[in-house]
Order: sequence, then C-alpha cells, then structure tokens
Amino acid sequence: MMFAPTSSDKQYLEALASGNEAAFDALFTRYYAGLLRYAKSLLPYPTDAAEDVVADTFCAIWTSRAQLQVQGSLAGYLYAAVKHRSFDKLRQQRRSIIEVEEELPLHQSEAAHLQPDQLLVFQELNSQLLNFIERLPERTRQVFQLHRDGNLTYEEIAALLGISINSVKTHMFRALRFLKDALHVSGTR
Repeated sequence: MMFAPTSSDKQYLEALASGNEAAFDALFTRYYAGLLRYAKSLLPYPTDAAEDVVADTFCAIWTSRAQLQVQGSLAGYLYAAVKHRSFDKLRQQRRSIIEVEEELPLHQSEAAHLQPDQLLVFQELNSQLLNFIERLPERTRQVFQLHRDGNLTYEEIAALLGISINSVKTHMFRALRFLKDALHVSGTR
C-alpha cells in the first residue's frame, strides 16, 4: 500500500499499528528533515547527537507502534518526543562532563595538562570568552554567571533575583546565543 503525501495522521497511525512498513517510510520521509533541524537547534554540537535523537525517536515509534497513543497532531507528538530525547541527551552529556571533571585531581588546574602551544590557545580563548561575557547586558550576564559560575538552578536564580523562571530561561538563551555567535564571528569556534 502506497501513501500519498496528503495522507492524514490517522491513516499513518492506523497503518503503523498494523505493522505497515510503507506507512513508516512515508512518515519518516515526511518528518525527518524538519525533526533533524529542530534537534540540531536543541543540540548544536555535536551534530551526530541530533541525528541519533531523531533516529532513536523513529525507532521507538516503530517498536511501540501497536501501543502508540497520539493525542492531537502526529507532528506535535513527534516534535515533543524529539525535544524530550534532546533534553535527555543534554543531561547525559552534562553528567559525562561532571564525571570526567570529578576524576581530575583537585590540585590541578583545567589547563595544566596542555602543551605550551595549546595552553596559549586556551588562555586566549578563555580571555576572549570572558570579554564576550562582559559585553552581555547586565541582567543577562548576572543570570548567566549565577548559573554557570554559581551552579545555581533556574529556580534558585529566579527566587534570588525575583523574576520568573521563564525570564531566567530567556536570559540564558540570549547569553548562549550571543556567546556562540560572537565566538563564531571571531573565528574561534
């Protein structure tokens, strides 16, 4: 059975539930590119992490096709699934970094293991990053530093500054976007 590009979500889900591979292929073709762009916006580095998240999402859909219950639009369901898997991937990456940092000797600085030329590049990049952080708007810089340097959660920052959690998220998003763009423009990335 072939699926037209105009097939409805309900038709896809009914065919998927019965194990129709053509429906899965059509679903994959229809949504993969958009889901990948979305995942890359959430997981810009490394790009293969975004591809893994989208592939895992489609694998999970195929595996649980008989029990799949979609309330609302199929597109909304897929994008929400990719978002949740992306956040799981970010948490996993963050835990990995923390574990590696905990394994380092406490008396050793971050740059102590670098060669002299690498140390110079590290110091220049660090200096440039600090300069970019200083150029952030005051409140955005404050939120960024409380989160990154103070290790405060968004909830703790919101309570401390008397702003909403959404405001904290917005400030963090703006700070990260600015720093990413500034590093990219400077050619340091």
